[in-house]
Amino acid sequence: MGFINTVLGTPLGFVIYFVFRAFGSYGFAILAFAVLVKIPMFPVMLIAHRNSIRLLQLQPALGIIKQRHAGDKDSLNEAQYELFSKAKYNPLVGIIPLIVQLLLVMGMLQVMYHPLQHMLRLDPAIIDSLVQAFRGIYNTEGGFAEQLLVLEAFQRPENRPVFHSALTGFQNGEEIFHLILGTELRFLGLNLGSRPSFINPSPELVIILLSGIAAMSFCLVQNTISPGALSQSKRTTLGLTFFMVCLSLYFASALPVGVGLYWTVGNFTAIGVVLFLNLLYPPRKLAAEALAYLQTTRKTQEQLQADKRQHKELRERERIDAARFRAAKKQVVFYAISGGQYKFYKTIIDYLIAHSDIVIHYLTNDPADSLFNQSHPRLIPYYASQQKTIALMLRLDTDILVTTVPDLQSFHMKRSIVRDDIEYIHTFHGPASTHLVYREKAFDHFDTLLCVGPHQVAEIRRRELIARLPKKKLVKAGYGLYDQLAASYKNISDHINEKPRILIAPSWQVDNILDVCIDQLLESLVGHGYEIAVRPHPQYIRLFPERVKSLKERFSKIDEAIVFELDYLSSESIFTSDLLITDWSNIGYEFAYCTLKPCVFINTPMKVMNPNYALYDMEPLDISLRDKVGISIDVEKIDELLKTVEHLLSSKDSYKTQIEEIIQQYLYYPGRNGEAGGVYIIKQLEAR
Repeated sequence: MGFINTVLGTPLGFVIYFVFRAFGSYGFAILAFAVLVKIPMFPVMLIAHRNSIRLLQLQPALGIIKQRHAGDKDSLNEAQYELFSKAKYNPLVGIIPLIVQLLLVMGMLQVMYHPLQHMLRLDPAIIDSLVQAFRGIYNTEGGFAEQLLVLEAFQRPENRPVFHSALTGFQNGEEIFHLILGTELRFLGLNLGSRPSFINPSPELVIILLSGIAAMSFCLVQNTISPGALSQSKRTTLGLTFFMVCLSLYFASALPVGVGLYWTVGNFTAIGVVLFLNLLYPPRKLAAEALAYLQTTRKTQEQLQADKRQHKELRERERIDAARFRAAKKQVVFYAISGGQYKFYKTIIDYLIAHSDIVIHYLTNDPADSLFNQSHPRLIPYYASQQKTIALMLRLDTDILVTTVPDLQSFHMKRSIVRDDIEYIHTFHGPASTHLVYREKAFDHFDTLLCVGPHQVAEIRRRELIARLPKKKLVKAGYGLYDQLAASYKNISDHINEKPRILIAPSWQVDNILDVCIDQLLESLVGHGYEIAVRPHPQYIRLFPERVKSLKERFSKIDEAIVFELDYLSSESIFTSDLLITDWSNIGYEFAYCTLKPCVFINTPMKVMNPNYALYDMEPLDISLRDKVGISIDVEKIDELLKTVEHLLSSKDSYKTQIEEIIQQYLYYPGRNGEAGGVYIIKQLEAR
């Protein structure tokens, strides 16, 4: 406590001393200090207020980030850090006023417990003599509050001779004796040096009530108008209010009345400061768009109750499924984080069911996975959250795990600790390269990769060489989703449109077509005799329903030929289109490979998960094929789009030949992915 007294009590003691000299009353000194201290604190509170407004303005962007990186804590934190850095928002600034307040309380406590040092400015030798006299009177040591107890003991006439004797050896002892005798710790009938007591009730108990009222009043005002509270849920603000009121009640009941008085007056004064700050920088005006966004995302009490019931049901379902999964004797497990991933496994699973008696155990993190609606006796689905999957994976007991989820060992998916002979197989969910849109270590810990084409084999071998990794089994497997799409396309390949049909199908990554240039893009095509369909990514529809709705309403009024397709259950619109426009989505290559028709690729900002991809000296197919299966256009040159579209539509035959050659070059076993993957798995199980 000596260190705290020196660092906090000494400078604060000087302030209290001068205020005390000016007002002549310790109580008035505390009142004045509690008010005046807001003046030097105002710049700090102003900075914190503006920082909170900045956070409020960032809420829509934060919502997007949380949705985009759900389940990936590391990438979520990285994206938030980048957003905060770009917006110059510092999360720590908001707690500075609270820290300063707590430091002031600690300093005020030192002043209260050391009045002889801070308020009366007595010499240390004199203080020591008085303390020794006090100990002699009561035959005890008063601890860290001895100076305060000396002042109280001075008020008893029977103790004064002892203290007078203790001061006789000092030059101005008589003057000091009368100075202490005249020091009044009472203010408005309250003893500022005492602690309120419920055992021996006294008027000082009123400070506890006043402290609670002040804290509650401050919180009610702050929760109504402050930017920090506006960005929080009601549950959070209620929790913070409860905390602040409890903290205030604690200060008022556990500490001297003078500290409770300071805290009470400080809270009442802070109400005025908050009102003034909101007058200078009104958050409802400066962050109106963000508040409108928050209003649309906040759930009603009924919705919250429904979510709570659903969460309870899912936990029970998860408990049952996890128990079944652990108890099952497993040879092959397929793992998916979403219901949409089944299409990447379908051809292999169909082959295994048709050509073996293997029982397939399918673990999914999606409780609404369509696989739960099937009833094949040898395809058994289980539901588990990603959190539960961590435990299930750590104690996984199977011969083979197949997944399209990358980053084994990096995030929630870990290798088993109970079996070291499990073969971990990754099957790709796109024909893209492995060293651009995946993290650099995404495949390092897999045993086997079912490769789409020779480019992935070369890239993985290059990675193994650079990182000095043991060689994996790289199976020539092809691309199952292509096989399914190509088979479906054969049924409608003779379809002819009355007007050329253009499909716009962006990705859902940051700065996709819908975010960057959809207005210019549509405006350049409208009125030229085309049927135009806009097919947002399902994740984008889920994240930005209001934006999609606004775009649909606006452009439908401009031209009836523009249609927004929000139903992803059918792929017919992909097959019946004459041209596709996308950004960096895999759908461009899937469309070109299946229909043999060209694409326009808009060069929106590229998604780069591996910043070191250039070190591999292998240009990713995501980049190199853009101008082979179509034409790529920079965002700044959208005005050239119409000319590009006309050229591609008139050159379909030449592109058909070129795309056929690309398929033969970059795709293993077209139409036979299920056989390639299935045969490999069956052979591996037979070899055990």
